Amino acid sequence: MGFLVLAALAAGRLVWAVAGPDPPRLQAEAHFDAALKEDDPGHLHAAADAWKNALAWSPANPYAWTGLAWAEALRGAPVPYVNRLMSRSANLSPHVPALQKARARWWAMSAPPPTPPPAPP
Repeated sequence: MGFLVLAALAAGRLVWAVAGPDPPRLQAEAHFDAALKEDDPGHLHAAADAWKNALAWSPANPYAWTGLAWAEALRGAPVPYVNRLMSRSANLSPHVPALQKARARWWAMSAPPPTPPPAPP
């Protein structure tokens, strides 16, 4: 009897995975694209929420950490917070070229302006 219950639960989970709503990653990417095309901050909020949902299912997903970082950055989150998100992505995937490029763009944008040299006495 126990085996039948487990089989039914597994079958239900499979049906939900196939016929249920889009995975959080696809939802996040769709909202992010819509936010960029339509200049609608509401889509950025939805993208950030979807990335957080994706991370709840898979906390070691470096793509989700990078996506969340960019969504939060475009929403106007503080730079130290976005830096922490990008660092998590870097720790999980230091050698993934697409993520390296995304992080490099962020580090270039968020770098503090150079300090002027001290005035001569």
